Amino acid sequence: MNVKRNRLQNHTKVIPFPSPGWSFFDYADEVENWYWGLSEEDGQEIFQNLLKVNSKAPIPAQWTGCKMLQGKCKKDGIWEWHFFADDCQQRLLGIFGEGRRTAIFLIGCSHKQNIYTPPNCLDTATKRAREVRNGRAKLRKREVRSDF
Repeated sequence: MNVKRNRLQNHTKVIPFPSPGWSFFDYADEVENWYWGLSEEDGQEIFQNLLKVNSKAPIPAQWTGCKMLQGKCKKDGIWEWHFFADDCQQRLLGIFGEGRRTAIFLIGCSHKQNIYTPPNCLDTATKRAREVRNGRAKLRKREVRSDF
C-alpha cells in the first residue's frame, strides 16, 4: 500500500511571527518639552519603561498605568497614562490614531492635590484631539527606546 502523505503534516517547527507593536506620535513638540522637564533619573526613565512595556501590549486594556478619562474628555476619547515621578503624579493625555495600533500623545502634565499643571491641560487636550482628527495637527513620531 503506497499512500502519499503531506511532508509538512508532521512538521513540529513553528515560526512565530511577532505581532506589530504600537506606534506612538506626539502632538508637535509639546510632549517632548514636557519630557525634558522631567528628572532624568526618575521621570524620564519611568516614562521610557512605560513606553516600552505598553508598546508590546496587544490591546490598550493591557496598558500599564492607563485609564479612559471621564467628563468633557470622554466624548473625544481621551485617555491618560499616569505614573509617579518628581514628587507628583505625571499624566500624559492622548487619543488613538486612525491607523492600527496607533496612539497620539496630546499633552504632558502633572497632577498634585487636585491641581493640574498646566491648569488648562484638559481643555488643551480636547482642542488638540479635534485638530488631530481634522488633519490640522503636526505629529512627530516617538521612538520606543530599547535601552531602558
